[in-house]
Amino acid sequence: MRAKRGKSRKGPGNPVALKNLLTVCGLSSVRAIAAQSPQLIERLFFDETNAPHLSEACRYLAKTRKIYRLVKADELKKITDTAHHQGVAVVIHEPVAQPLQGFTLSKNSLCLHDVLNPHNVGAILRTAAFFGFQAILVSQKTYSAAMTSAAWRVAEGGLSHTKLYAYSDTAAFFAWAKSADVITAAAVRPDKNARKGLSDMDSKKTTVICLGNEEDGLPAAFVKGCSTQFSIAGSGNVESLNVSVTAALCMANLLRA
Repeated sequence: MRAKRGKSRKGPGNPVALKNLLTVCGLSSVRAIAAQSPQLIERLFFDETNAPHLSEACRYLAKTRKIYRLVKADELKKITDTAHHQGVAVVIHEPVAQPLQGFTLSKNSLCLHDVLNPHNVGAILRTAAFFGFQAILVSQKTYSAAMTSAAWRVAEGGLSHTKLYAYSDTAAFFAWAKSADVITAAAVRPDKNARKGLSDMDSKKTTVICLGNEEDGLPAAFVKGCSTQFSIAGSGNVESLNVSVTAALCMANLLRA
């Protein structure tokens, strides 16, 4: 499901034109936004069951003169354009991407290059938050996929606990990697030239695991630019893992390293 964005309009409680709004639903995601970045909230809607969980958020919105309202399930379905709202929805200002240029990476991380499925992006960011990864590097296309209602809902709060650092193109990513002196490891399908897993990776340097598009993986030029490449061996019964599963395995390995 694509993001439901607000339109520029004026009206009661909305005296100025509002742009780049994103509707997020799901109790975990909404509570994380309220706790980590309440300044992003423009409007909050919830049913009677969820009211006790959002009392602090409502007090904040009252002070900042933003809209919050108790609504019924059918109205929430109209607001969110989905039946999977879990009884709560928030309209937020879409966060601005953090620039990768000039960023210093102090711990191992992931790079998501043109991963486009919002559900996969959301699942990866949920796992990243679970394992405590504070920074994930993303292409601009992946950042756009992350700024959707589906990604925020699936992330279960992960987007509020993990910062995304975006780069404009491949050249910009590798220019940053060179200046940051990090190992870039490309995940590829099983190949005789690729390492088997991550166990023999140099643990003395910060490592960035690079994962590519769901259909085609990383482009050949991107793989060529990486310090090394690796594959995850399987039975051979299916060609590859889902990218969110690959990401989870990689993050677990990075933590052990």
